[in-house]
Amino acid sequence: MGPLYKLGWFDFAYSLQIAGLVGFLFGFVLERAGFGDARKLTAIFYLRDFAVLKVMFTAIVVCVLGLLYFSLFGWIDLSRVYILPTYIWPQIAGGLILGVGFVMGGYCPTTSIVATVSGKLDGLVFIVGMGLGSIIFAELFPLLRGFYEAGSMGTVRLPDFLNLRPGVVALLVCFMALCAFSAAERVELIFGNPDELPKGSRKMKIVASGTLIFLGLILAVGYPKALYEQKPVSTPFPTEERGSLNLQQKTAPVEKPKTTDSFKIVEDEGC
Repeated sequence: MGPLYKLGWFDFAYSLQIAGLVGFLFGFVLERAGFGDARKLTAIFYLRDFAVLKVMFTAIVVCVLGLLYFSLFGWIDLSRVYILPTYIWPQIAGGLILGVGFVMGGYCPTTSIVATVSGKLDGLVFIVGMGLGSIIFAELFPLLRGFYEAGSMGTVRLPDFLNLRPGVVALLVCFMALCAFSAAERVELIFGNPDELPKGSRKMKIVASGTLIFLGLILAVGYPKALYEQKPVSTPFPTEERGSLNLQQKTAPVEKPKTTDSFKIVEDEGC
């Protein structure tokens, strides 16, 4: 939604309304899919139900194909899509901590909110734990700052890292998803309960797989690399764009109060 907003498709107030609607629909779909239940989410760790893997991998594939096709049609400028900088060591540590918390608590941050709204007490406990953890991290940030910025790699994208065309990477991601789905279903049949697993038509699976590979092949063959080689945005709202986004309010200049040399903030304490 962000790139569409930056291209002027709708104003700031309308973007907030759309964000609220998208958030509500996202939570509703998660709850209806059973992701407000910790037993459903943790079943993947017992090899009984890989719904979490299927949903997340599907989201990745939709995002990859959607961004490339939207940029191909001129609906999105990829250079305006914010990419989180890579800090390899703290992000690996954060992934491990999140994984352990997922196994122990039964939720990830988003699903804990869905569970709480659904009336589950364990989801509320999980949210309280996240809040306390965030406060502790903020207070300890000056001590952790060195590790927080360790392994800085800047803005990294898979096509650049693998030295492949973006369309080829999209096709490889599609293949990887199909292999993961197939392997997950085989494991589910061994360790899971067939009566509780969703039933799917073999014909529909073949059609969906063929469609996915076809969309990936189009990008692998025909996606122009020039659309992708534009310099990515490293900050969500660059200073030079704020005027066009109406983020700056026109106010009268305020005279700064006079200060003395008796007090000076030397370093941000992370609060």
